[in-house]
Amino acid sequence: MTVRRLVVRSSIVAALGLGSIVVAAPQAAAEAPCPDGTARLFFTNETNTCQGGGTVSFNGSPAISKVCSVGPVNVIVDATIKTGKTKTATRHLDLSNGQCGRIEIAGQLNATVTITPS
Repeated sequence: MTVRRLVVRSSIVAALGLGSIVVAAPQAAAEAPCPDGTARLFFTNETNTCQGGGTVSFNGSPAISKVCSVGPVNVIVDATIKTGKTKTATRHLDLSNGQCGRIEIAGQLNATVTITPS
């Protein structure tokens, strides 16, 4: 056991000396922030996008998981969720001035996001 630890420690020291250890930043941290007057939409496939003014509809694949208003803007989100074999329900969010909200992912059929200046 002692020899194995010594070999592992020596390998780490050698790797540090050669500069071969790479620290990767998360993908979301590398993306630019959304400008004021927009909304940031996060999707279940780990992507996100900035949406400007107006109304945009999304199908449920990938589903929207989170929405944040950016700056002085009103964001309204209406998502249709399948709750049973033939039943659906609408989930509604009203966000403004930097607020964020989560949307139910399971059974999400579609979502509409509307952005207006505040």
